[in-house]
Amino acid sequence: MHMKTTRWILAVATVLLVSVAAAALTADEILDLMEAEADALAEGSMVATVRFDNTYRDGTTAGNLFGMLSKPDYALIYFIEPADVAGTIFLSHEIDDGNDSRMWLFLPFLGLPKELVSDEERGGSFAGSSISYDELGGGDERDDFIATLIDEVSLTIGEGEQAEVRTAYVIESVAREGVDSDTPRSVLWVDAESYVMLKAESYNDLDNLSTTIEVQALTEFEGHLTASTMLSTNVSDESSTVITTLSRRRPDAEIADEVFQPESLTSFDAATWEF
Repeated sequence: MHMKTTRWILAVATVLLVSVAAAALTADEILDLMEAEADALAEGSMVATVRFDNTYRDGTTAGNLFGMLSKPDYALIYFIEPADVAGTIFLSHEIDDGNDSRMWLFLPFLGLPKELVSDEERGGSFAGSSISYDELGGGDERDDFIATLIDEVSLTIGEGEQAEVRTAYVIESVAREGVDSDTPRSVLWVDAESYVMLKAESYNDLDNLSTTIEVQALTEFEGHLTASTMLSTNVSDESSTVITTLSRRRPDAEIADEVFQPESLTSFDAATWEF
């Protein structure tokens, strides 16, 4: 089971709003709290700028700067840099209670949005990163997995003077018999105080480690703990992406649903959002 990467980037989860006795928590209750906190932050509209810094197997690097808009069930990612892809837009609509999605890619030189439908299209690398389109916009059914709380550990986030030690629940999720999933097993490290996802490992059908996510820096937004830097690694092709949230803010008014419609992408005005 994997969580949506877009949700990790835009609304990683906030501090616990209700007091729950730690000893009483099961794995499913911890996951429920993590998702509830992410949903609470995602309830309103959000405007953010995010940078991806990619490193490939041969040691070469590349970077992208994005502007992001989000609100419940919708996410839009606008390519700001580099210049040769500026104006490209990725759009995602969650459906089926957030367990599936529809996705579109708008390329300026084509002038029309293209829906990503096939497994090949959805599994392709997003902007040359270690993250696929499907990981940005997709997700697995929680009910298809059995979650088990396997440990409680100390996890160090960051390095040097900025390092901090957090207590984390370790949760393993395994696909139920008969479930077809690209990620039949995963392990999550969830902060025991704020319910931020601190680390994740995904395993393929051979039970080989395939991808990892690690929070490298934490910050506060609206008084709540959230991730500011994450490292995503594709173990199979030895590529990695550092995801840095440069800014995030609430717009003066809720973003209209029309902004997130595929037919609106051709007239999207980046200057309106200060991208």
